[in-house]
Amino acid sequence: MRCIWLALIPLLAIVTACTNATMPAADAVASAPAGQVLVASSRPADGGTVAGPVSSLELHFSRPARLGEVTVTSADGTVMPMMVTAVGEVRDYTLPLSDLGPGRYAVDWKATAQGIEYRGTVRFAVR
Repeated sequence: MRCIWLALIPLLAIVTACTNATMPAADAVASAPAGQVLVASSRPADGGTVAGPVSSLELHFSRPARLGEVTVTSADGTVMPMMVTAVGEVRDYTLPLSDLGPGRYAVDWKATAQGIEYRGTVRFAVR
């Protein structure tokens, strides 16, 4: 019995070393430092009021970015997640909306640019 246990000790050491090793995540993304802005402009403009209905949202980034998530929330709390399929990092996105009528809206977005994650909100009203 003693010989078997001695033979297993190096194997246990190898298994322990492998399971304790930390591997960096393949999708590791850093968050943008506070105060860094990625959206250069939007249409409707952030804080603006436009005549309705609104059938699209344009986001213009200050540098090429991959848009990952977009959610539109109305004043009454209705949340409308949007499907985004980005083909790479680009500066300009036009997203179709379902003819937003009168009210206030918040568009929350998440994008990555050169491995840095950015988040923001564009708020506008439709009259």
